[in-house]
Amino acid sequence: MLSLQTAVILAYVSCCVTQTPVYVNTKVGNIMGFQEHISLDGEQKTISKFLSIPFAESTEGQNRFRKPVPKAPFKGTFDASKEPAACLQQSQQDTALYKNVYGVSEFSEDCLTLNIYVPHELRVNDLRPVMIWVYGGGFIQGASSVYKPEALAIFGNVIVVTINYRLGMFGFLRDPNGVFPGNQGLWDQHLAIKWIHNHIDSFYGYKNEITIFGQSAGGVSVIFQALYPGNAGLFKRVISESGSAIAPWSVKKASSFERYFYDQGCDPSSKTLATCLQSKTPISLQSNATNFGPIIDGDFVVASPTDIVNGNSTNTARARDFFASLDIIVGANDKDGAGSYLTYQYVLNHSNLEFNISKDEFRNTVVPINVDSNLSPADNDTRKALEKMLTFAYTDWNDPDNYVSIRQNVVDITTDAAFFSPASRTVAAHARLNVGKTFLYEFAVHTKTHFSPLPSWMKGSNHGDEVQFVFGFPLRSNISLVGISNFSYSSEQIQVARATMAMWSNFAKSGNPNVPMDITKFTNTTWPAYDMTSQRYFRITDQMSPASIISGFYRKRMAIWSDIIPEIEKRHCPDKRQPDVFHYDPSTELVG
Repeated sequence: MLSLQTAVILAYVSCCVTQTPVYVNTKVGNIMGFQEHISLDGEQKTISKFLSIPFAESTEGQNRFRKPVPKAPFKGTFDASKEPAACLQQSQQDTALYKNVYGVSEFSEDCLTLNIYVPHELRVNDLRPVMIWVYGGGFIQGASSVYKPEALAIFGNVIVVTINYRLGMFGFLRDPNGVFPGNQGLWDQHLAIKWIHNHIDSFYGYKNEITIFGQSAGGVSVIFQALYPGNAGLFKRVISESGSAIAPWSVKKASSFERYFYDQGCDPSSKTLATCLQSKTPISLQSNATNFGPIIDGDFVVASPTDIVNGNSTNTARARDFFASLDIIVGANDKDGAGSYLTYQYVLNHSNLEFNISKDEFRNTVVPINVDSNLSPADNDTRKALEKMLTFAYTDWNDPDNYVSIRQNVVDITTDAAFFSPASRTVAAHARLNVGKTFLYEFAVHTKTHFSPLPSWMKGSNHGDEVQFVFGFPLRSNISLVGISNFSYSSEQIQVARATMAMWSNFAKSGNPNVPMDITKFTNTTWPAYDMTSQRYFRITDQMSPASIISGFYRKRMAIWSDIIPEIEKRHCPDKRQPDVFHYDPSTELVG
């Protein structure tokens, strides 16, 4: 191993931050990053950054819509001091959001890069565990540069790596003849993980202690990576925040992509399909008419994720065994489904979010939308049976007209379908395999800083709200996350940030969120592993205590989705298989 070499002269000053060049020698060539000082929890800290390191060749031209090609070794010294370009977003609207709100300045097909954040005090033979962050955005938008993980790296004493992967049609297009394989974005993630495993020792990273973690579509992605046996030996642990591969919105149907070919004027049955699409400009390929994402391709995703984790087929055995071997943390936010209120604002023709929903609107609008988007009933009889059951289950029969309980049930029904139930079923499947360790959490911090608008009455953590705590923003000053600054945090929420970073980095080091850093000084309790007997989970709140450890994750509500709904579908349509069409899209919220 070659040591970091710090330049002896001051390089430059940018945004009032002193940056000093640092160099590493890797198997693919020399890389120049930089060190800078940041204020963290009232103290000045130093971190080394290496930005925009390419792990794959450009995906333009003949590489467009193909699996990624590993990057050739560098010629000379690679300058890793520049902010990374984002991958092309699915639509021009998504591009405008990331440019105008999130401050992303460049988008490119030459975007398969990664960013490495290293705690400064490094010594030979003093390796740090590695955490690889996969961004969300519904598989149609996202960028690694939006996330600032310096606080997590320093506080947790871990190396954090953020990666780019292709999105939308660029990352997931598949044609009927398999000219374009689909799941290109998942292959990008895999190649990035492989590059990190092979080269992170040059950055004082411990390649045998790698954890992958992500939120929303990033949470879905890390579970997909955990179901791909080709990743065996590349990482040991997984943290999935508000996303699972068994969520109803995680898998798309390749046949739903065919409209896109005709919209582009390219016949999918023609031998000239590849030439037709690869000759177009990137901007002309963008579209919001089709929702792209992972598919069951028989290659990266060998079967339905539900069938993999719960089945016993020899075809899925390797995927299931790899999943079982990993330590996992899976969880969701208590108001993950709050984005549905934005939908109903428009559907019910309200001018803002401060509105109530009547009993009839819940029965005739909210429930049918949830049935169609999250369950895809096979026929009208099944649809009606599911609507009646869900209306009954999510009505307060002591006071069915009470608007307070109705609006809470509006949030709960979407949260349960898209987030809580997938999380619960994922940890249950993993715990039943009884190999790796399993942990389940609910994030329920009443923060005032949300990444998408909420009605004033809604308290708790919306979709994406935990990210600011995972990356320690309450401990930093003058920082912006996804275009939002001027954060306001209570002392309790600052403690939540310390606790969350401690638990996440502990898990990356030991597979146990409780050690080596003592979390009881932040939480007043420890976090027990999930098992099928006690089914204990950790409710992360502003005031944590032993009472935060709860047995049984919303058992009654979860039974609706894991037991009752499958039984209704089975009775009405015995041959119905798990649908793999597009469902509820969390990317409608600002952090996906």
